[in-house]
Amino acid sequence: MDDKKNMKGIPKTGLAAAIRDWMQSRTGTKAQRRFTVTQICEALCVMTARQHQQVANALSDFQDRGEVESFTDKHNRRQYLYVQDWGKALRGHLNRKIYKAMYVSYQFAVTDLQRLTGLQDRCWLDKLVRQLKADGYIQQSSRRLCAHGSGAEAVYHIVNRDKFKLEVMR
Repeated sequence: MDDKKNMKGIPKTGLAAAIRDWMQSRTGTKAQRRFTVTQICEALCVMTARQHQQVANALSDFQDRGEVESFTDKHNRRQYLYVQDWGKALRGHLNRKIYKAMYVSYQFAVTDLQRLTGLQDRCWLDKLVRQLKADGYIQQSSRRLCAHGSGAEAVYHIVNRDKFKLEVMR
């Protein structure tokens, strides 16, 4: 068993990744791609009742995220269908929000972006700003006093708004 843990401190077993891989590998029409918990358990060689329940719980988590749709067939059995484009639709959502906040602001500091995007931690913002500055999309225009009163923070602006919109925001 891996010593990696999720945010709740529960050890990762790789079950969710195995289920996701199995669901993504299914091909055919929507009707052919539908599956039950029992089919997953058979494919992954899940034998015990406890493991069967873990698979059912994982599918419930997938359903909560919108990664899996749930159906009931004519025999009143629960069936699932993996949403093929789920990952693509959600990927990069945070970056797009940050880029839009930069674009609509004439001048901005990292704290402004943090406030506009609602992020609690600014580590990702700092990394993104450094990367965009190194690539030449933004540059520091001035400095201003921090809101808390001690120190100064850098204020940036977009060098070429058209290029930024076409290449970064895409």
